[in-house]
Amino acid sequence: MEIARAAINGGARMLQLRDKLRDKGEQLPLATVLRDLCAANDALLIINDHADLAAAIGPDHVGLHVGQTDLPVAEARKILAPGQVLGRSNRDPDLIIESQQMGADHVAFGAMYTTTTKPMIRNPQGPERLKQARAAAQVPLVAIGGITAANVGPVVEAGADAICVTAAVGSAPRSRSRRRCAYRRDSSRRRTGLGRIPDANPLQLKAGGHVGRRR
Repeated sequence: MEIARAAINGGARMLQLRDKLRDKGEQLPLATVLRDLCAANDALLIINDHADLAAAIGPDHVGLHVGQTDLPVAEARKILAPGQVLGRSNRDPDLIIESQQMGADHVAFGAMYTTTTKPMIRNPQGPERLKQARAAAQVPLVAIGGITAANVGPVVEAGADAICVTAAVGSAPRSRSRRRCAYRRDSSRRRTGLGRIPDANPLQLKAGGHVGRRR
């Protein structure tokens, strides 16, 4: 929670809870506390994978993010309340088009650079590839993977609407977490954000720019 509060205080407009090991009942207390933190700061909590958990603690200030092999967008929407944000991961511009056709509110694209947060099974996409994703995206585009304060500039210039990080915030000294999140406000007019914050072995919190609610 200390990292989550620092990210919000530093200007992040979105947190994402990602827990691949614990049962959803075990995740519920933390998800509820994070939702309350986001609600108090006009931010958005995104639940990774679990549409039922997002529905249980929503709808206000709570959305969902799914991967390529998770529930399809249309099926997830049957579980969510109307207006809850739903994003989808993508590794190619063609998949971005597919996600949009499915009705995703925003699309994630990466990894931008080499990252140790997840095993790298493909080469990094890089800012040039992000430009192709930008050309395909008609909804907010979230750049992920290996992004730090030192290399975020080219990512923003390539067209990212939001930035998602882990180690740049989560592994930074606590006194620096707030400054790292504040980068988005000082270095670009784009609505970007920072965060992908590991808290425990199976758990990650992500924080980022607010991508807007489905209307």
